Amino acid sequence: MDAIECLKSRRSIRQFKNEPVREEDLETLLECARLAPSGHNRQPWEFFVTRNRDKLQRLSEVCTYGKFLNRAYCCVVVTGNPTTTDRIVEDCSAATENMLLAAHALGYGGCWIAGWNTSYEKDVLDIMGIEHPLRLVSLAGLGVPEQQKHGTKRVRDDCVHFVG
Repeated sequence: MDAIECLKSRRSIRQFKNEPVREEDLETLLECARLAPSGHNRQPWEFFVTRNRDKLQRLSEVCTYGKFLNRAYCCVVVTGNPTTTDRIVEDCSAATENMLLAAHALGYGGCWIAGWNTSYEKDVLDIMGIEHPLRLVSLAGLGVPEQQKHGTKRVRDDCVHFVG
């Protein structure tokens, strides 16, 4: 799949088949996350991956919009180190999007869950054994999609404005 088709066709997937993500594919999408752009090339991210069913269940219970995580093959928890930059949200968000696009390009599905300043940030960090100073930015549940989703997007004229 070429890059433009990947960007145009990616949708959030919350229903997964009971099939694994190939190890080499997981490595590829994590590599794509690691290669995301970051302000001043600070690269403040740290990625924590779990396939542990108990942890996935616990994450699904604490994350407001992550109830589907107990059905995902794995979850990638994206954190940032605020001692490296004050732009960890932007930088780690770019890494999360790279990872989700790579997953889609490889035939997998995923869904982004917000983490920054949420009521469950501390719970997620505790479940994953992540220590200070790292802060939660996002989570992504990943797996083989049960079906492709075809959600609607805003039309161009509603959100694109050319200013002279």
